[in-house]
Amino acid sequence: MIDILYITFNRIAYTKITLPALIENAGTDFSLTIMDNGSTDGTVEYLQEIQEKYKKTIRKILFNSKNIGISMPTNVFWRTAKGEFVGKVDNDTLVPKNWLSRLLEAHQKSDKIGVVGGFHFDMAYVDEKELERRVVSLDGISLIPDAFIGGCCYLLRKSVQEKHGYLDVHPTRKTFGWTEYQRAIARSGYCNGYLYPLLNVEHFDDPVSKYNLAYTKHIDTSKISMGDKGIFNREEQLKWYIKDAKRVERGTSLTEMGIPLNLSVNSLGK
Repeated sequence: MIDILYITFNRIAYTKITLPALIENAGTDFSLTIMDNGSTDGTVEYLQEIQEKYKKTIRKILFNSKNIGISMPTNVFWRTAKGEFVGKVDNDTLVPKNWLSRLLEAHQKSDKIGVVGGFHFDMAYVDEKELERRVVSLDGISLIPDAFIGGCCYLLRKSVQEKHGYLDVHPTRKTFGWTEYQRAIARSGYCNGYLYPLLNVEHFDDPVSKYNLAYTKHIDTSKISMGDKGIFNREEQLKWYIKDAKRVERGTSLTEMGIPLNLSVNSLGK
């Protein structure tokens, strides 16, 4: 059994595209929990309507009175999830066909994998040949290892989550906790990374996405999600996306932790 979390906070235009795709493109059965962080733009009503259409998949919808960020809802979800695997897809992320079946296959073939997910960067940000040079194989699964990956589309074995506990919650930073949590998983010997061939997901808040409404219609939400990183306009956001993509291309976060880029089964020790 697989349990997936989907968090909403306004941006109903995004949700109307990404939520049906999340369910219809999974390629395998799963149970979906939706948490709304106090939306005021019609999202609540939309979720109530769509629950009936996807009643076999949507296990429950929880409505918070205010925006409590990402970490706290994730922890609540992890505590109540019953499946062997847990994951999350953000409401600004469009997933492709068979996104979940591919992530599940990776975990089923290798218990050395920690967090595995979709690649949320535009390919114009990276040198594909350099990225390919970083591909490793674990028990027949190819992936690009990294100390941490984006939280917009991932799958994690529940036993690994239980071993590492829960996300830290910051009193003011809404998106805090996920990066350091994955570093702890990497330190304990698991391999986090992006599936290869790449499972490309479209991140709507990326300035180059055709769906992008960040720092325009969604300026208030952008100031929350990107403000934690000290980014307050579209130009700075684009620079940050490119820099982060290059970090993945070079394996910077692994080398900073002393983990070799030519990761092999022998270098993993759980």
